[in-house]
Amino acid sequence: MEVKKQEEMQERLEKFYRETLQIKEDGLVQTAVPASRILTLRVGEILIREGTVPTNLCFLLKGVIRGVLPNHNGKDVTDCISCRYGDSVMPDSDYTRPASVTMEVLEDSEVLTVPLETVQKLMDQYPRLVEVYRDLVLRSAVMHRELKIAVYQYDALQRYQWFLRTYPGLIDRIPHKYIASFLNMTPVTLSNVRKAVREKQHKENQ
Repeated sequence: MEVKKQEEMQERLEKFYRETLQIKEDGLVQTAVPASRILTLRVGEILIREGTVPTNLCFLLKGVIRGVLPNHNGKDVTDCISCRYGDSVMPDSDYTRPASVTMEVLEDSEVLTVPLETVQKLMDQYPRLVEVYRDLVLRSAVMHRELKIAVYQYDALQRYQWFLRTYPGLIDRIPHKYIASFLNMTPVTLSNVRKAVREKQHKENQ
């Protein structure tokens, strides 16, 4: 039974690298798979804490994880949310520096981890991995740019609608206080916006 579990785990890891990250080099995959682990995390656990230097490159396989940091008043602010299979759940694009945010689990999650030391060695050997890294950084930058546009250029209703489009289904999975923080509004404002949307939909359906 243990051997079967190990084989299933290996197949799962290999599928992630080949299909999700689109890595075709056999040598790269065969080195990354045995070095990788899958962590099971519960709500409230911390994957990476602010101020610590990450030791692993982490990808979300299941669940929801947010990046959180304190504002000038010491109040927690949600900086980013990862909820899609294959999302990089790293606090910064430069993994060699202390984390600028804490990565906190909002829903029971599974995370694939591979030591950054192994990643660096493979990047030196396989140029394709450098491209994968650049794609991850670019994807993160695009998402943060879209969030900034939503936060600074949209009103509360537009921000809420943007969230529903960008994170379909997530509104019903995590506490709304984190979503309000993410959208730079108070929980009361978010509640009022949701109420207005429901009332409008009800009138349209009458």
